[in-house]
Amino acid sequence: MSAPSHSFGTYLVGSGWLLGILAAAGLGGHWLRRLLVPAYEGALARLAALVLAPALLVLSLELVGSFGGLRPEWMLVGCAVPAAVATGLGLRFAPRASARGTEAPPPRQRAPRVEPWALAVALVVAAVAVAQWSMPSLLNLDRGMFGGDTTWYHLPFAIHFAQSGSTWGLLYTDPLKLTAWFYPASSELLGAVGIVLFHDDWLYPLLNLGWLCLGLLAGWCLGRPRGVGPACTVAAAIALDSGVLILTQAGEARNDEMGIALLLATAALLYNGYRDGGWGALALAGVAGGLAASVKLTMLAPVGAMAAVALVAIAARRRRGGPLGALALLSAGALAGGYWYLRNLAHAGNPVPEVHGIGPLELPYPHQMDLYPRPPRSVADYLGDAHVLGAWFVPGLHEALGPLWPGVLALALAGAVWAVVGSREPILAAIGAAAILTAVVYLFTPLTAAGPPGEPAGFFTNTRYLLPGVALGLVLLPLAGPLRRNRVTRGATLAGLAAVFAVGAVTGPGWEARFLWGAALCVVALVLAPALAAIFRRAPGLASRPRLRGALLAALALALLLPALALGHGAENRYLRRHYSLATLRVGEPGLPVRTFAWAHDQRDRRIGIAGAGELFFDQAILAGDEDSNIVRYVGRPLPHGGYRVAPSCADFRRLVDRGRFDFLVITEFGDNAPGRRRYPLREWVEGDPALELIRTEKAFPQTAYTYRVRGRLDPGGCPGRGRSA
Repeated sequence: MSAPSHSFGTYLVGSGWLLGILAAAGLGGHWLRRLLVPAYEGALARLAALVLAPALLVLSLELVGSFGGLRPEWMLVGCAVPAAVATGLGLRFAPRASARGTEAPPPRQRAPRVEPWALAVALVVAAVAVAQWSMPSLLNLDRGMFGGDTTWYHLPFAIHFAQSGSTWGLLYTDPLKLTAWFYPASSELLGAVGIVLFHDDWLYPLLNLGWLCLGLLAGWCLGRPRGVGPACTVAAAIALDSGVLILTQAGEARNDEMGIALLLATAALLYNGYRDGGWGALALAGVAGGLAASVKLTMLAPVGAMAAVALVAIAARRRRGGPLGALALLSAGALAGGYWYLRNLAHAGNPVPEVHGIGPLELPYPHQMDLYPRPPRSVADYLGDAHVLGAWFVPGLHEALGPLWPGVLALALAGAVWAVVGSREPILAAIGAAAILTAVVYLFTPLTAAGPPGEPAGFFTNTRYLLPGVALGLVLLPLAGPLRRNRVTRGATLAGLAAVFAVGAVTGPGWEARFLWGAALCVVALVLAPALAAIFRRAPGLASRPRLRGALLAALALALLLPALALGHGAENRYLRRHYSLATLRVGEPGLPVRTFAWAHDQRDRRIGIAGAGELFFDQAILAGDEDSNIVRYVGRPLPHGGYRVAPSCADFRRLVDRGRFDFLVITEFGDNAPGRRRYPLREWVEGDPALELIRTEKAFPQTAYTYRVRGRLDPGGCPGRGRSA
């Protein structure tokens, strides 16, 4: 086949749809912010709008996706209608701009002035973090995404949403004990937008850069009321720019960075909203918390703990509309985060099927095969094992958090404990309690030290489950009374945190000299341009001249948008040619059936069935092809409550292949990663059937992969004697 590419016209059409959808969501977020929190200004107003805009987008996509409407026109309509309603209500009811040109009346509690040098430090740290993240993101924009979870279920879910147009159905990815298809999927839904509009996933490696920036902004807003925004930004950067998040999130479809950023936004909006006292501000915090819970199950513990303490504190304020504020917080959270749990309830009879019971009450859940990527064990299982602590945990923490990892953990713990014990502010106590609870839950989560006995190979990558608690604890630290008492203590705190960040950044992963210019462009677009826009908005000479200010902001937006559109077409076509090609697959994960995946790269609009060992289902997104047009399905048997298993017999397997109407079948010799058990001899089950033509055999780890062309219906009655039943 010729090298894949999309015409400039096709690219412009996709870009037009994308800009329309983002403009509608942004407009809706802006006016909702004006309605809910008209007193917010500056960075806090921007954070509010940047939470409301994706929340509106996610809710709109969930609504139209429930009816199979994930198509460009319906996605635009789904975003435009609430945006129009919000705009109409805002124009009618939101406070008008004052004569000074500000967007809203001054806030009830003005933020203390920040020293220019402190602002400069925060901007430098943000620029370094964005640059460090940009380089692996640009690398994956060149070669494709190889993170195991990315190609196992994150990207397949996004492709499934785009292909089917639906968010309601389940995509069964594998027969493992882990029912990934019941995970909340808001990040994958956002990723599906680009696939629908451009017919490929070239934008996906860049998405987490945006969430990094949101998390840094959230850190600033948490410290803003006490004049320590720069220090809180740097504290957030220590967590968000940690080694484990760069290696697992930058340029990938994984969603931990999105979840942590929204968790920090929840903390910031809840703290400011509680101080503001209005129900609209608390509803805004609920939206952020609900959106975080709609991203990842690990967000349930910190969001739930934060909300529980906050609800008690808010409801107790009877004279200031406390009960109404508590109701607004709870209702907004349920609206923003409840969709995926409602879908789980409909399919499994349980909103969180991973939880099998509450006390003596047993809940419905899928009865899966007892298969895991690695044997499940928790960190708590090894706390008394000196060998594992020294050989696995210490090196893992060094790689995950940098050479100063003991200090990072100590600082996070100090911030959380101070908030609970010494802050005297209930919302800070709620955030601190959430950080501590997250750390405790992490210790006992089964997969945090997954691996064979004494070899927790999964420890490093799953330290990301600890990062939400670390991030919350770190951003609380600069708010401690002794550290913000005066200019000297505030300056020393900022300098100390900046030094910790610098050591982690310099010694951390991600730096690629060949992407220096691309990283510089990302820094300009994501750090310097927003800073310049803030200067335009607040400059004394422009505050009283809104038209000139608007013209300057529009010129700045065009100066970013036009080069981005020009560069994007070339980046997309390079991605189509390069990603998951044979050359890039060879430098990806070792042991992959690279020639099989390179063959799939050139297939279009095919139905490909897969079954067998992990190298197939862990990397199944690659089989979708360069335009994500191949429908890839694991050949298995659905069970009650959303369960899914390998077919138990040869006849059943052949019937399931027929039912799938596949063009190709890619299998390994056995149906799981334990060949010695030989419970599911897949190759024996299909060998000799005249409807199958073997077109490729490729040795891979741990099992050889076989590719068949399906030329007709298989014969369930022609199974070999010893392959009839597992």
